[in-house]
Amino acid sequence: EKSRAFELWTEAAELGSTYALAKIGGAHYSGNWGASQDIAKGIHCWESAAMLGSVISRHGLGFAEASKGNHDRAVRHFLIAA
Repeated sequence: EKSRAFELWTEAAELGSTYALAKIGGAHYSGNWGASQDIAKGIHCWESAAMLGSVISRHGLGFAEASKGNHDRAVRHFLIAA
């Protein structure tokens, strides 16, 4: 069940999982997995996880920047993630 997955990711993120925080960011960014779409909240989650070393979040941030037309910033995020 999608909303249950989101609940478990939330619990794991509270316990320090950067993977879960990245998944929450993606869920908010896209409005999937039982989360309401909130792009700003999704980016905030990705930024928090990226600062803790999450490659998945760096990729998400690169995607978000590319979709806004900020290709230089997107490339920087993708290079950090590589």
